[in-house]
Amino acid sequence: MSENQAATKSHAETEQSLEPRQPVVADSEQRARLSDLAERLGEAVQVKRGVVGKIETMQRARQAAQADADAAREKWREKLREGDGTLTREVQKLRVAERSALSLAEEYGSFEEEIAKDVPRVELEAVDLASKCISLRSAVIQEAAQQLYDETLMEVTDSLALAFEVFCRAENSGLPAAQKNTVDELAGPFFWRINRHICRHLDDAQVDDQVDAYLALPQLDLRDVDMEIVRSPARREMLRKEFGSNAA
Repeated sequence: MSENQAATKSHAETEQSLEPRQPVVADSEQRARLSDLAERLGEAVQVKRGVVGKIETMQRARQAAQADADAAREKWREKLREGDGTLTREVQKLRVAERSALSLAEEYGSFEEEIAKDVPRVELEAVDLASKCISLRSAVIQEAAQQLYDETLMEVTDSLALAFEVFCRAENSGLPAAQKNTVDELAGPFFWRINRHICRHLDDAQVDDQVDAYLALPQLDLRDVDMEIVRSPARREMLRKEFGSNAA
């Protein structure tokens, strides 16, 4: 075989090895449950964002009302000083405006506190679902890895056995019987060469794309989930107690 033929064959084998595989079986119980949990997680995160958004809106409104009250108070005090303490109609209007703004700020603060009581509940729901999703996603990946390993092993066992037998004969060729290497001794260098060949392709973008396509995992919306709480069962338990006290 010429070098050009060998190169062509090697390229063809590489292209064939990178043929996209069918996604892992999508109807397994674990995958179905993961899809359901991922959807519920997305909904829980949206609820949390809504609650946090309402709190931020009330905070801005309270701060704006407080600023209006401060400005009105500063104005009526200035007018009072300019008028040598005379309580003019303008001063009275400014004082009424101050009281109105303060009352409004107090109301916004009350709404803010009321909404904030719901934070432990929505936070707990989001982190619980995130924890379950992450754990189940790991189980699904392990399931897929085992499935693909078994399928691949069935496909290549005969070829590997043939290649290994030829390798063993080549290594022992011409050696006296007493000096011939055993199968166990030759397995190390043979599979080490295979390992090196595989590892050279692990960082290929095409391989990463194929892995994602094969696993076909649902996206987990974790952007607004407190991962510190997710990783800490103790903090989740504290959150449950806080939620329980607020609910009571």
